[in-house]
Amino acid sequence: MWEILADLAVLMGDGPLRALRARRAQRRLAAGLPVRIPCSVRSERPGWPPQYTGGSLLFTPARATAAFGSRRYPYLEFEPGGEFFDPEPDTWYDHDWAATVYQPPGAGAAVNIQVHTRYLGSVRLALGNG
Repeated sequence: MWEILADLAVLMGDGPLRALRARRAQRRLAAGLPVRIPCSVRSERPGWPPQYTGGSLLFTPARATAAFGSRRYPYLEFEPGGEFFDPEPDTWYDHDWAATVYQPPGAGAAVNIQVHTRYLGSVRLALGNG
C-alpha cells in the first residue's frame, strides 16, 4: 500500500517541481546568472564513451565556454554560439526527453544533448540560439 502511495507522490510531484526548476533556470539565464541544467551528453571526442552520460550542463555568463560535468568523466567544455540540428528520433517509451545535436563553432566535435523538454528552451538560450 505504501509503495503505491509513494509512486503516486512522485508522479504527482515531479511535473510541477520540474516546471518550477525550468522556469528558475530561464529567469537566471535572462538575469545573467550561472545556471546548472540536468541532462545527458554523448560526444565523439576522445576519452568519452559512445553512450549518453548523465550529469549537468553549467552555463556561466563570464566564461567563454559551457561545461558538462559528470561524476565518471572529466569536464567536457564547448563554445556557445554554434548550431542546433534536428533532434534524434523519439523513443517509444519516453517522450519527455528530447535529444538534439549541437555543433559548436569552429572545428569542434558535435555534442548530442539529451534534456527534458522543459529545459530545452533554456539550453538553446544559453548556447546562443534562443
